[in-house]
Amino acid sequence: MARTKRSLIIPAALAALVAAVAPAARAEEPVYDFGVLPQVATAKLAEQWVPFLQRLSEASGVKLRFVTAPSISEFGTRAKAGAYAFYYHNTLAYVQQDDLYRAFAREVDANTVGVLVVRKEAKLAKLSELRGGTVAIPSAGSFGAAVLPLFAIQQEGKLDLQKDVKLWISGSHEAGYRAVADGKAVAAGGLTRTFELAPPDVRSKLRVFYTTKAYSPLPFAARKDVPEDVVKRVQKALVEFSKNPANQPLLAALQMPKGFEAAAPADWDDVRSARDELTRVSKTAAGK
Repeated sequence: MARTKRSLIIPAALAALVAAVAPAARAEEPVYDFGVLPQVATAKLAEQWVPFLQRLSEASGVKLRFVTAPSISEFGTRAKAGAYAFYYHNTLAYVQQDDLYRAFAREVDANTVGVLVVRKEAKLAKLSELRGGTVAIPSAGSFGAAVLPLFAIQQEGKLDLQKDVKLWISGSHEAGYRAVADGKAVAAGGLTRTFELAPPDVRSKLRVFYTTKAYSPLPFAARKDVPEDVVKRVQKALVEFSKNPANQPLLAALQMPKGFEAAAPADWDDVRSARDELTRVSKTAAGK
């Protein structure tokens, strides 16, 4: 009988030890900052992405923490410094950071397409008619909302970005749209997605004036020092995300209803091939 009692006591003691150690072990699990480009107001961005990243963390078993920055330019600065373990970022910035980040996923059937919006009553028909006007852009490096529209203004509109138009950096897509609605700018660069997310009182005053050529979409990328197995788990969870009907409201909130697919760095070669020319436009916009 004594032997039996002892056999019961030892497992009980071990169980207690495991219970005491487990919380500490869980607390030591790494948390990976997931940076999201602030294309819309921070509150709206968090409303879209926090629930999504919580579900993605559960599905992948990788703890992901939503982080962003107060402006697109500041987000770019932090990304360039390697502040984010994972990010959803500007397409041009990504191909400029091949040494630091590696893309692993993308939105299904998506492209980066920039737009220029103007007031509904504006009598504008050609890009050349923007001469002398103020064009709002969220940041000099914003690929879809600044670089692509400005490239079109320069190439198709035959306007000098330093002499023929006045560029105003708004800090966000929404601020640019609002500037046009308020008459402070004649046009604003943006994306179809962020234009649709603009407050109704702003959007109702505007129309899309010009749509740019399409390029590869914003990448989901990981810093190259993130363990490969961790990236694979997040990639697998992203690819399978749309298969769960319970996740559809989260995808709808992101305006990415088809979900995601696996990707490789080569999927952004279309941007790499035009990188130098597009980078010159970005530098001109920044006044460099």
